[in-house]
Amino acid sequence: MKEASLVMEAIKIMNILFVCTGNTCRSPMAQAILQRKTNHHVQSAGIFAGQGSPASEGASQVLRQQGISYDHQSQPVTKELMEWADLVLTMTQQHRDMLKQNYSEYGTKVFTLKEYTASDYEQVWTALKEAYAQLEEAKLTDSDEKERLSHKIKQLEDIVQKVDVSDPFGGNHMTYQKTYEELDKYLALLIKKLENIDKRDFL
Repeated sequence: MKEASLVMEAIKIMNILFVCTGNTCRSPMAQAILQRKTNHHVQSAGIFAGQGSPASEGASQVLRQQGISYDHQSQPVTKELMEWADLVLTMTQQHRDMLKQNYSEYGTKVFTLKEYTASDYEQVWTALKEAYAQLEEAKLTDSDEKERLSHKIKQLEDIVQKVDVSDPFGGNHMTYQKTYEELDKYLALLIKKLENIDKRDFL
């Protein structure tokens, strides 16, 4: 028990930044959920966010129904926030790619939430890169193999591209509820991954 206690005390508290478009729906919901479940330092921001807007009514309502009280004010992504964060998790590929382009010096810590937490994402991405290389070789030698690899690549690309969290903006309550459930699922995976990383670091 004493050893377990020491491990818990040694667990690194991370600075985690969630990013979406306007910082009024998805990223505030992710921030509120993670803050409730962990001791990590969490902020959220939007690529095109204004300063000081509240969370959308749909997001606030869903959080209240889950017993989460959260007073949110939107903020834009800044260099200071990117520097502060140990990990930057975006809601979509587009958000990720824009951050990597605009803040290239911090690109190694920017991921979509889904790609960072899905255990098979890295394996699929590796398989896709291998299939691309094999296709280049097959173009010169084997037309049947070329067709098989093209089909395989299409399947792998479909998996890789499904890394966006659905945007509830403008939707009804059920739309926001669905996004909440989606976030809750992947944030549970995030918590588990961070715990495993911490244990490897400190055991």
